[in-house]
Amino acid sequence: MRNLFLLVSVLFNYVVFSQGNLQFNQALLFSGPAINTVPAGKIWKVENTAQSYNSTGSALYSSLVINGQNWFPQGSGGSLPTGPIWLPAGSTISGYHTTTHFNIIEFNIIP
Repeated sequence: MRNLFLLVSVLFNYVVFSQGNLQFNQALLFSGPAINTVPAGKIWKVENTAQSYNSTGSALYSSLVINGQNWFPQGSGGSLPTGPIWLPAGSTISGYHTTTHFNIIEFNIIP
């Protein structure tokens, strides 16, 4: 009886709380301040951000604008996490400046 209860509990949790599997779709490269939106049925994993240098050799921060809020790299006293950033469908992302570059992996959500 105890094992049956345990089995039913585990199956119930699996069915109720599973959110689907992720399937690789494509790698994306974005640059600059154009706003990009995560499509429905997709999830984006922001892997890396990078900065370019302007013509005078001054570094420009590789900040991102996520859902309208600026996120700056840790080295500049900002709040951007050191690991990847996961963005659900409907989220928006852009670079703060034309010299901001970022790499994204797009996944399909498979129910």
